[in-house]
Formats: sequence, structure tokens, C-alpha cells
Amino acid sequence: MTNQNRLEQLQQLFPEAVINGQVDFSKLQQILSDNSTESEADFGLHWLGKNEVFKDIEQSISTNLLLAEAKSINPQNTENQFIEGENLEVLRHLQQTHKEAIKLIYIDPPYNTGNDHFVYSDNFVESKADWHENDRENERFHANWLSMMYARLTLARNLLREDGAIFISIDDNELYHLKLIMDEIFGEQNFIATMVRQCKVGSGHDSGHVAVEYDYVVFYAKNKSVLKAKKQTVDTSNDKKYKYEDAFVEERGKYYLRDLDYKGTYSASMDFPLEMPDGTTIYSGGKHGEPNTWRWSKEKVEWGKLPENDFIVFKKRPKGWKAYIKQYQFVDNKGNRRERKLPYRALVKFLNGEGTKDIRDLFGEAVFSFPKSVSLLTYLISMVCDDEDTVLDFFAGSSTTAHAVLKINHEQQKNLKFICVQIPENLPPKSAARKAGYETLSELSYTRICKVIEQLDDEQGVRFLQVQP
Repeated sequence: MTNQNRLEQLQQLFPEAVINGQVDFSKLQQILSDNSTESEADFGLHWLGKNEVFKDIEQSISTNLLLAEAKSINPQNTENQFIEGENLEVLRHLQQTHKEAIKLIYIDPPYNTGNDHFVYSDNFVESKADWHENDRENERFHANWLSMMYARLTLARNLLREDGAIFISIDDNELYHLKLIMDEIFGEQNFIATMVRQCKVGSGHDSGHVAVEYDYVVFYAKNKSVLKAKKQTVDTSNDKKYKYEDAFVEERGKYYLRDLDYKGTYSASMDFPLEMPDGTTIYSGGKHGEPNTWRWSKEKVEWGKLPENDFIVFKKRPKGWKAYIKQYQFVDNKGNRRERKLPYRALVKFLNGEGTKDIRDLFGEAVFSFPKSVSLLTYLISMVCDDEDTVLDFFAGSSTTAHAVLKINHEQQKNLKFICVQIPENLPPKSAARKAGYETLSELSYTRICKVIEQLDDEQGVRFLQVQP
């Protein structure tokens, strides 16, 4: 693309940043980084090359994507897209077609570990001469990684809907740098959580000091005030703590016993004597007064004791009487039918081995190293997405995100869409994927999507697009 074409496109997309035929890069940065936070100039993360990031963006524009219809599956009836190309160029293109249209972005970018064996490029250093075999930590060069991420995250934010969210997988190598640039781009007030994922167990850890069994998923909203956090349905039907039955089992399900005694905010009205079956009385906590109270009011306890309700149980223990509430599987504590829901947890366990199994089940062998599991992506997507939403992953890797979207649609009868972007990076000659016949990572990534669609055997499809030179 010529400089004149780039200038014309910039003028079309961001007219305020082109003045008298020249690009005002400070104005372009202000537009692309637009958010509601105002921070002082001397606060934030600074690195060599940060001021050049927006010039780099301007020099990486692609206006066209070419549809390879022969490679696509059901292309006329699907909005799913796999785009083969450099993700910065693709993100620039998506500014025209998907601005403020994406509900969820998930990315699993390079962790900047200096691991020469990782399939995706994971070495952001000035040169190999800068590396010392025994002191890699001090010689790692963060600036290139930060510039790479800063440019892409700035453009990615523009693609999110106002109620959208972004998840980023990362580990300790760049977690704290990532958090600072996310605060700058998305706004500190839109931070939701740093989720901790247990990713492995047992021996064979990389660290020589402690067994590091976890990494992270950083979670931000585009606008936290309008993001609707979903809750996770509790599978009470298979929960083993519900082990007792009574005459109401058909309508209420099984139950477990929950202590009626409660130690929390004290209320005198909730601190009253309860009469036991033998005529004696007890108080919450064994005595009248702070800090304990009953969970239920006196009136509700009397209601629960009635035979037709039967929500209260008294048991004689070695140290005296105890009062309990029956917590049923399928009804609330008023007897009304309910589906139990709890907030999604930030401490999760999705092992790398699960992701490897997902790959092996499709390809017959582990042709990709350390993929994220489909169950992790299903968990994250379910936290924020509704039936018709679009999910973007511009570091597609092995296409776990696409796999999860297709699986959710198939199992839950939803119509989620994905856009996955992967550069056609050559796979290492000695890698399992190369030995299996795959030349590039994008070829492997797209093949996985095709295999999943074939396996699910329904009408889902994918459009294969390539960045036009």
C-alpha cells in the first residue's frame, strides 16, 4: 500500500487526525486511546519506543481481505471467520467492519518467556547476542513485547461494544506490565479481576525454586458500569452434599443440613430462645447476646417447624441440642422452585493436559504444545456472552476459542460467532505439527476448526479469509 493510500484511509477513518495532508500522531493516539480516565503524564508505564507505537500502526494498514471460498465451510450461511494474516493489519481492517461490535475478546499472546521451543514466537529481545545462557531473566527485553501488545490492545478496545469485555492469558513474566498498559488503555476503573488458573500439577515444573502451577487470565470491561456479569448455574442434581431425603423429595429434591446458628452482623431481633423437643431452650452461639444470631427470624422459624413445611431439624449432639435448616436441591428456603446460581470464580483449575487431550482427540496426536483447554474458553465465554454475541481472538494459536464457540452452539443451541486471526508463521521443522504435515500455524489452526465442524455434524460453518497484499 502506498503512503498516499494510507493517508487517504486514515483521513476516512480518523479525519480529526489528518491536518493539511499530514498525520498528527499525538491526535491519533488520543483518538485510539480514547477512554474516560485522565491520568497525569508522569504516571504510567514508559518504555523505549512507546511513542513510536502509533506510527507503527499507521504503517501497517490493510484494506482488503480475500475470501477463499474453496477452503471455507458453508460460507454463505455463517458469520464465523478465520482470518490468515498479521493481526495488527487485521485489527486495522476490523476498525471499518466491526467497530464497537464485539462482545468478548480473548487472547493468549506470547508470554515473553524466551522459550525457543514454543510454537508461537515467544522471543521479544533486541538480538540473540543480548542473551546470556545463565542470566536470561536480566537480559529479557520487555520493550518490544510492550509495543507489540500496546498497539494491538489499543485497536482492540475500539472493537468492543460498550458492554463488552476482554480476557488475556498471561504469566508472571509480563503480568504486571500488562496490568499497567491495560489500566492506561481500558481505564483502571474497568478492571474486573486477575483470575488465577491452576494449569499443571505434579513434577516437571519449569522453576528451580518453587513449583509454579498457575498462570493468569486478566479480565477488563470496556465499561464496567454496563457490563452484565452472569452467574454460574450450580449443578445441584450431581452435588454429593445433598444426601438426605424426606417426604418432599419428589418436588424439592434431596437436602443437606445447614446450621441455623449464624455469626455475622448482630441483630437483637434475631437473638431469641428456641424450644427443643425435650422442652429445653437454646440460644444461638450457646448464650444470649453478641456475637451470634439465628439465620431466620422467630416468625420464619415457626413457619419452618410446621409439619406441612418441615424446613427445621433439631438434633441432640454430645454437647447439647443443635438447630438446622434443610437446604434443598431444587427449592429456596420458602419452598419456591429455583435454579441455584453463584458468581463465577476467579480461582479456577483448567489444566494444560486437558487442552492437550482436546488436540489429541481431534488429530490423533498432540500436534500443538500447551494449548488452552476448550473447557477454559467455555467457562470464560459463558461469563459474559449471550446467544447472538461475537467473540474475537486475534492470537488464535490452535483455535481453542473457535472450538469452544462451535461446541457451545452445538450443545446449547446458541448462535455465537467467532473471528479468529492467525499469522501464517512457519512451524519449527522438528515440531510434531510439522512432522504431521502442517507447514504453518495458521494451517494447523484452521484445520482444527474444520475437524470440529465435521465432528459436530451440524450446519455451522466458517469463512476463510486472507489479508490481501
